[in-house]
Parts: sequence; structure tokens; C-alpha cells
Amino acid sequence: GCFSRRCMAPVMRAVSVNPGVSPGVSASRPVSRQRSGRRPQGISHPRHLRTPMRPRAASSNALSAAEVHALREDTPGLRGVHHDTRGGIAHFNAAGSSLPPRPVLDAQLEYLTHEAMHGGYETSETKADALSLPYAALASLLNCQPDEIAITQSATAAWQMAFGSLLSSFNPGDIIITAQCEYASNYINYLQASKEKGVVIETAPSDENGQLDVHALERMLQVDANKNGNGKVKLVSVTHIPTSGGLVNPAEAIGEVTKRFKVPFLLDATQSAGQVVVDVAATRCDFLVGTGRKYLRGPRGIGFLYARNAFIEETNVEPVMLDLCGARWDSVGSYVPARSAKRFEQYEVAFCAKAGLGVAVQYALDVGITRAFSRTKVLAEKMRAGLGSIDGVTVRDVGSERCGIVTFDVAGVDVAIVKQTLHERGVNVWTSRVCNNTRLEWETRKAGEGKDDLPQDIVRASVHYYNQEWEVERLLESVKEIARG
Repeated sequence: GCFSRRCMAPVMRAVSVNPGVSPGVSASRPVSRQRSGRRPQGISHPRHLRTPMRPRAASSNALSAAEVHALREDTPGLRGVHHDTRGGIAHFNAAGSSLPPRPVLDAQLEYLTHEAMHGGYETSETKADALSLPYAALASLLNCQPDEIAITQSATAAWQMAFGSLLSSFNPGDIIITAQCEYASNYINYLQASKEKGVVIETAPSDENGQLDVHALERMLQVDANKNGNGKVKLVSVTHIPTSGGLVNPAEAIGEVTKRFKVPFLLDATQSAGQVVVDVAATRCDFLVGTGRKYLRGPRGIGFLYARNAFIEETNVEPVMLDLCGARWDSVGSYVPARSAKRFEQYEVAFCAKAGLGVAVQYALDVGITRAFSRTKVLAEKMRAGLGSIDGVTVRDVGSERCGIVTFDVAGVDVAIVKQTLHERGVNVWTSRVCNNTRLEWETRKAGEGKDDLPQDIVRASVHYYNQEWEVERLLESVKEIARG
């Protein structure tokens, strides 16, 4: 399969997962690796997973300079790029789409090539090992069982599958609680549910640091539970890390409260999966969604859903629309949904991206999420401190715990001009329309509300472990020149 030693991702020697073989995975058929040059020093080969295990503590909590260099050399967009490399780009857009490592690209190209030579249906059988790896790898990443994972077309598709499965249980007056930093796509679905089902949307306030106030959430649920024992709160749905800022919501504390009050918990981990440790046993969430293209460094056009087996058994939830992949048509007048998260899958998906996702998740596990985030956080704080020292630049991140997403604006300069100017100087960043993407947060922080005058648009620079200190310095020097006019 395409996960043999000749094709799979290089890994840190201080690996974080146990060796073994994924269910249905065979490493007996090597695949040609179309890559010139030597393998980066200090990197060993990966191992497959037999059962989902939590990553063990690494021998060092920090990635060494040699390891970072090897990881960059294993990334086509960074290979050979140094501070004085002509045309080299410092990529600070992991929150949009990370630069993939070579093995992720190889896995997709190899799968597509096999399809072209042998046929798509035939390839899905021949490469069953490649298509099974995402389940085992994601189970290890999230601390769950492989059959609690569904592979979807995107994180949004996964989220809509999960949310849609709850719609039939909503009655007029039922309550959905969310956070002030909730993502636009999710909130639009709440509004649709409000229009069509008469549900009420309530927002848990943020605390003094900007993240969801868990004590306030607890009070909201307690008040609801005291209503003659007939609580109306049917869902708590929260984005772990918002798209327009660097805060990390306290998912584990939220999950402890929702579980105590027996309220379903849907966690959007689109920006957190691959960036911070996400443990579904610790968060106690019933659903979790994520994507391949962001901090997992995987392909675009692929996402995943975690659906807790016990929750499916207790509620028998199913997607609004099923197909023959998620259900069996057992008689003319009836069907039977798949027993596990499989019911949330559809027959057609980008199979080459699915193969790439498995490699990407395994790669992240082998680097080590804790070790990677330790480096990401240091670089992000260095960036925030540097930006904060520049006249005319305002850093917009809040939260007691912050991540690799850094947001800012330059007084008097349109964010599109900042983005374009930085790109011309060898720095990739993105922009975010806060008044649309996270409108509730903008409404509470915008000018005139007595907060921090959050503008409608901000610049977003998202750091990953493969970034270097000189890249941060390049961004800071460029922003300083932009601010000077």
C-alpha cells in the first residue's frame, strides 16, 4: 500500500505512538517514491497503528533545530528555503491551509496515478489499506475508537451532518447554547433551525479574558434544569478555536458541565485538530468535527466527524439524508442505519484526499502534538510581542490560553493592502472579516461598545511548527515598514 517505508512520512525519533498495524492495513506492497535527494537526517520511518493509543510523553518537550530543519526539508514548499533564499515564502496561513509534507502529496499522487491506470472502483479495493488508515490514525489522535470516525467532504459537511441529526429532536422553544466567537457557518444553521423549528439561540457570555465563561454556562444550564425538571436546552455547540482570533475555548471544562447536565455537546475542532491536544474522552463531547487542510497539514476537500458510539446507541440519531453507504435498504418499506459513525458517511468522497488524510494524521502523531504546539506557541507569542511593539499596530487576540493564530491590524491601512504588501515581501498571511465570520464577538467588541474597538476586518497570521524565527522577523520588519507608511 501507499504507507510503506518507501512512501510514508518521515517521523521524529521521539515518536509518540505505539507501533503496530492498522485494521486492514498492509505494508507489504511498496510504492515508488518520486523524490530526489537524501532523506533528512534525524528522521526515522513511521509505524502503523494497531489500536488507538494516546501519544506518550516525548523525551523532550521541544522540537530541536535539527528536527525542525528535517521537517522543513520534508516539505516541498519549504525545502531549501532559508532567510536569504530568493523567492522563498514564509507561510503564515496554517489556519487557512497548511503546507503539506511530501508524504501527504506522494500519497495523493500515487493514489490518483493508480486510479488513472487501473480505474477508480478497482483502486478503492486495491488501496483499501490506504483508505482505512484515516480511521485508525484519527482514533489515536482523538482518543476514540476507529468506528466512531466518519470521513466527510469537509468539516462543514461533517458539522451539518451532526447538527442535522439532532433537528428532529428539537421542538419550538428548545434552546441551543453557543459561544460569542461562534463561526458563521454554524450560526447560520442555528438561525435556520430557529426559522424552521422555532428553537431559541442563546449565547454563553465570555469571561474577562475573552473565552467562554464556563461558570456562566453552568448557571444557564442549572436555571434550565430547575424548570420543573423539563429542561429546554437541547444542545451546547461551541467552536474550540475561532477562525478570527488566537483564543482557545476551555473545551474540557465545557464538556464536564454539559455531561453533568446531560446535554449533548458538539465541538467544532476545525482549527484545533492537529494544533492542540484534542481528547474526546476528556472533552466528553458527543460530536466533534475537523478538517485535513489546516493544522493537520492534510489535503483540501476532506474532513472528519467523531460521533460517540454511546450517544448514537442512546439517541439513535441519524443524518437528515442517508445514502447506501450509511444505511442498508433491507426491505421495500424500510432501511437500517449503520450502527456507528458510518451512518454519517456518503458513498462518494475524494478518495485520493482520504488517502492523504491518513498520512497527514499519522505524520502529526509522529511529530507529536504537544511538542509541535510547544514550538508553535513560542513563535506565536514572539510574533504578538513584536507586533505589539510597533506604533500603529494593534494585536486583537484575547483569551487566557492562546494558540498559533495571531490577528492584528495596522492603523489607516486596509487589510487587503497589508496582505498584498506582505506577500510581495515573501510573507503569506490572510485576512478575516470578523463582522461576518464571528459576528457575535464583533458585536460585543466593536467600536462604541466600550471594549477594544475591534474592526470589521483583521489580518490573520497563523504559525505552525515548521516556521522559523527568521520568518517571524521578516513579518515583523515588513509590518513595521507598512505602519511607517
